[in-house]
Amino acid sequence: MRCIVFFGLIYSDEKNLREAKLWIEEGGRIIEETEPIPFNFTDYYEEEMGGNLKRCWVGIEKIIFENELVHLKLKSIEFEKKLSIEGKRTVNIDPGGISHSRVVLVTTKNYSHRIYLGEGIYGEVTLIYKNKNFQELHWTYPDYRTDIFKNFAKRMRNYLFV
Repeated sequence: MRCIVFFGLIYSDEKNLREAKLWIEEGGRIIEETEPIPFNFTDYYEEEMGGNLKRCWVGIEKIIFENELVHLKLKSIEFEKKLSIEGKRTVNIDPGGISHSRVVLVTTKNYSHRIYLGEGIYGEVTLIYKNKNFQELHWTYPDYRTDIFKNFAKRMRNYLFV
């Protein structure tokens, strides 16, 4: 299935956000982005990245097959390492895809609801499109349940119809 590409970004420093966006734009022009919101959904990243974290999403003008998200994830891991300080990430860059019917995330972490896609990467259907809106699933992360993300996903989905 084909999808339009987006990236979820978690960061504390605007400089790192700018660098991440410049790297993202190497793969396609940014066509949508959200305003940053406080990333207070979990403390999972605080030990590595510090406090006062922010979250935003950017979408690019690139349509690919969902299995190609594997390569974007591997490239994002390498770029995160380049921005790391003393082995700790300064920005978290998570690629994903939005198709007509769903939002797919890719991760290095296995879990019962994730499918192995190859090269150490797993895919997860995070939201499904039903009744003209994105619907969350039992495992959907809290930040992906927000209206901010769902509205972003709907805007990005519209590019598939152009």
